[in-house]
Amino acid sequence: MKKLSTVMLLFLLLSSIAQAQPWIEVFQGKVKIGETLIVGKYQIKITQEKETLMPYAIIYKGNEIIKVAGLNDTIEAEKIRIIPGSFNPESEEVFLVVQYEPSLFNEIKPKAGLSFSVNGYSIKILNSSEESAELSINGAEIIVKSNTSRVYDKLAFVYNGEILRVYYADVSVKLEEKRDYEIYYPFESLNVKAGEEIRIPISIINNGNDELQLPVQVTSKPPSWDAKIIDGQSGYDVSEIILRPKSSAQLFLDVKIPEDSEGIETVTFAVGEEIGAVKISVTKESGMEVKVPILGVEAEAGDTLKLPVEIINKGKEKEVTLEVKGKPQNWNVYFMLNGQRVRSALLDKQLSFTLVIETPRNADLGMHSIAFSVNGIEKRVSVFIYRTHKGEPAKLILTVKDEDGNFVGKAEVTVGNETAFTDSYGKVELEVKSGKYLLVIEKEGYEKFEKIIKLEDGEEKSLDVTLVKLPYYFTVEGQGDIVQVKTGGIGTYTFTINNLGKNDDTYSLSCLGIPEEWSAEFYMNEIPIKNVQVDAGKSKDVLLRIIPPFNAQPGNYNITISIKSSSGIERTLSLMVKLVGEYRIELYPQTPMISVKAGSEGRAVVNLQNSGTAPITNVKFEVSAPQGWDVKVVPSSIPELKPMVFGGGNVKAIAVPSQHTSVQVIVKVPKTTPAGTYQITITAKGDQAQASTQITVRVTQSSKSAYLGILILLLTFGAVIWMMRRVGRR
Repeated sequence: MKKLSTVMLLFLLLSSIAQAQPWIEVFQGKVKIGETLIVGKYQIKITQEKETLMPYAIIYKGNEIIKVAGLNDTIEAEKIRIIPGSFNPESEEVFLVVQYEPSLFNEIKPKAGLSFSVNGYSIKILNSSEESAELSINGAEIIVKSNTSRVYDKLAFVYNGEILRVYYADVSVKLEEKRDYEIYYPFESLNVKAGEEIRIPISIINNGNDELQLPVQVTSKPPSWDAKIIDGQSGYDVSEIILRPKSSAQLFLDVKIPEDSEGIETVTFAVGEEIGAVKISVTKESGMEVKVPILGVEAEAGDTLKLPVEIINKGKEKEVTLEVKGKPQNWNVYFMLNGQRVRSALLDKQLSFTLVIETPRNADLGMHSIAFSVNGIEKRVSVFIYRTHKGEPAKLILTVKDEDGNFVGKAEVTVGNETAFTDSYGKVELEVKSGKYLLVIEKEGYEKFEKIIKLEDGEEKSLDVTLVKLPYYFTVEGQGDIVQVKTGGIGTYTFTINNLGKNDDTYSLSCLGIPEEWSAEFYMNEIPIKNVQVDAGKSKDVLLRIIPPFNAQPGNYNITISIKSSSGIERTLSLMVKLVGEYRIELYPQTPMISVKAGSEGRAVVNLQNSGTAPITNVKFEVSAPQGWDVKVVPSSIPELKPMVFGGGNVKAIAVPSQHTSVQVIVKVPKTTPAGTYQITITAKGDQAQASTQITVRVTQSSKSAYLGILILLLTFGAVIWMMRRVGRR
C-alpha cells in the first residue's frame, strides 16, 4: 500500500478547511486490525480482507453498516471522513486521520467587542473587516480570513466578509482495543410465520489467556414478544457466563412470536460488550409469503446480478407493490417481470420476480446491503464485491464510416483533452479517465459529429459512428508552392481539385496578382479553360501555364490561384514564381590578326556582347600569351554588361541592334622574339558567365637585324672552311 506522507496529509487537511462546510480533525494515530474507533454515534471497525490481507474499514451507525471500504483512499460516510496512511503488515497497524463534519452552531455579524460562548469556549470579537475577523478563544487569538475557514480544537469558523458562521463538533472519540473474545451467530435476518418459536445459536469463544466473566442479556425486543438467552446444555436462562482461557460456550437466543404479530421486528442481545441483532420478518398465514432463495452473492464491480424473488398469495390480496428501500450510492436496483421493469403487479396465487442489481464499476470492495419490500414485508440481500475497477482508465473504441458504409480514415477524434486520428479502417482507440465527455469527430467534407458519452472506471466501450457528407465541399492540392521560369520561357504548375461533397460541382479558375504584361492560362488536356466540372467523390488535375515577357526582370513574383465553387466556397493557393534570367557572353575580335615587329607593340580591338536576357556583372579579363610577352586589356574590367533589348508588351518582340562594349588589347613583343605567327587567348569572366577568343600575332624582324644575321652566317661559314683545310693537311 502507498504510504501517505506528512505533506500529503497536511495538504488534504488544508484543502478540506478551505471548503464552505469545514471538517474538524478528531483523531490522528495508529489503529490495529480488530480495534474499533468510536466517534460519537459512529463506530469505525478496522478489519482485514481474508485473501489479500489488506485493511478495510467498516463504518457502523448504531448497529447498521453504512460503509465498507478498503483503506487505500479517502472514505466519506455521512459525517465521517477517513484519510488512510501507511499500513504495517507485521504490527497490523494502520495510520488514520479521522475528520468529523461539525454542525452549524451560530451565525453572527461580527463587531468589535461582541462576546459569546460555545459549550465551554469563550469567544470574543477583537476586530472585523471585509478581509478578516480577529477572534479571541479562551485567551488565544486567531484570524479568520474572508472566504476561508479556520479550525480551532472542536470549533470551526467560516467568514464571507459579512457573516461569521460558527461550527461545533459535539463528538467524543474513543479507541476500543481488540477484545479477547468473539461471538458468532449464523442468522442476522429471518422470515417466520406468526405464532412460531425460533432458536438462534450463539457461540462465544475466549481467545485470551485469562478467564472471562461476561454478562449476557436480551437488550431489546417488541413488547409482546418473549425472548431469552438459554444455556445450550442445561436449557436454563442465562444472565452471565464464565469462560476459561482458550475455551468456548454455546448459548441460544429463544424467541416466541405472538399469533397477532406481522411485519419486521428486531431483537438485540449483548454478550459482554459485543452487541448482536436479528431482524425477524413475520407474516401471517392468511397474507403473502415472500421467498428469497439467494440471500448473498459475490460479484465483480460492474456485474449485473439477477436474483429470484417468489411471492405466494395466501389471502385475498391481489395487488403487489414492490419497493427498493435501500441500496449503495450509484447502484441501480429494480424488479423485472416478463422482461419489463415493474413496481406493482396483480397476483392470483404465485408470481416469480427478478431482482436486478447493477453494480457500478467503481464499487468499493467489501460487503454491500440491498433492502426491498413487498407490500411492506421487508427483505434484505447482500453483495460482496471481491474485485473493483475503481481508478482504472476507460477505453473507447470507435469505428467511423460514411453513409455508404465506407471507412473514414484520418478523421480527427477528440474526447476531453485527448485527440487521435482514425486509421485506414476508420478505427481509433483512446484511454481516458472515467467521467462524462463530449465526443467530437471532424473530417474535411463531413458534418461535425458531437455526442455526450459517459465512461466508467475500467470500462471498454465500442461505438460505431456515421459521418454525413456535406452537400458541397472540396479541397485543392498543389505541387509545392514555387515555380521556376526562365526569362522568355514558359512555367507550368499542376494542382488537383477534389470534390468531397455529395453533389457534382463547377469551379471557376482565376489567377490573382499576375504582373502586367504576363500571361497566365489554365489548361486541361491541352485545352484552355476557365471553369472545370468535377463529379461528387472525384478529382481532376488542372495545369497553369505562366509566360513572362522577354523584358521581365529576374526575381521572385507572388501570385494567387483562386478556385471558387458554384456553391460559393473558395480555396486559394499561394505561389511564388522564380524568374531566372539567361546569361551568355559573346566575345569576338574586330582585328583577328595583327603584325608586330619584334621589340614593338601592337593593338587589337575585341568586342563583347551580352546575348542573354539578364545583366552580367563584374566582367574581368584574363590573357594567355607567349612567355615574356607583355599583353594588357584596356579597360581591365567592366562593371555591368547589359543584355540585348527587345520590344515590350504582348506584341511580337523584335530584336534591335544590341549594345556592345569594345576593349583594346595592347601587345608588346620582346626584341628577341623570332619572326613567326603566335596566338594570344583573351578570356572575359563575369559573375554569371564567361567567354574566350583568340588573336593571331605575326612577328617580323627589322632590316638591320637582317643584315647582321647574314654577316654572322658568312663568318660562320668561313670559319668552317678554314678548319677543314688545316685538318686535311695533317
